[in-house]
Amino acid sequence: MGITSSGPMCDVCGKYILPIDPNEKVHSFSVKGVEQGLICDSACKVRVETCGGDYKKLPEGPLRVAFAEVASELIV
Repeated sequence: MGITSSGPMCDVCGKYILPIDPNEKVHSFSVKGVEQGLICDSACKVRVETCGGDYKKLPEGPLRVAFAEVASELIV
């Protein structure tokens, strides 16, 4: 989960979630195969919901990097 000493960090894009805007929220979600809960900002929530399970449709960030690393290990 992306909680740091500086506040919540989106596990999808890696940016800090700053709920200054009333429309911005911290959303929790889960991914099959990842034991811990994940969090994301409002924009990334939409991206996660619409990616259709294709990690390549996610923005550059921690979650996409993690999936790419696992995929590259499976190709060996």
